[in-house]
Amino acid sequence: MLKNPAMFLLGVNAALFVIGMFIETSAAIIVLAPILAPVAQRFGIDPVHFGLIMVVNLALGMITPPFGVNLFAACTVARVSLDKIIRHLVPFVGVVLACLMVITYVPALSLALRDLVYR
Repeated sequence: MLKNPAMFLLGVNAALFVIGMFIETSAAIIVLAPILAPVAQRFGIDPVHFGLIMVVNLALGMITPPFGVNLFAACTVARVSLDKIIRHLVPFVGVVLACLMVITYVPALSLALRDLVYR
């Protein structure tokens, strides 16, 4: 049985990233949050922190191929082919992925404002 919260979060990040590529964010949250949130709480992960991880991860999935809904919408609005956007998208995906890792593994940083307001 998995006992390490960091490994659980890594697995959740990988799964949500892939799920976010294929399923719309709101639908994924409605289906997956009731399943994953209790497990995260058992690992001692703050519910607000876990919600941030879910939203950022699923948003990342929406801008990555093969079915990134926001990516196709941007291509249509800009009248640019997907091939031309992909090359320029890679740095942005890298930055969002790095931010996701900081949000995931440094919870004090992402929860600082909440903790400051609700002491």
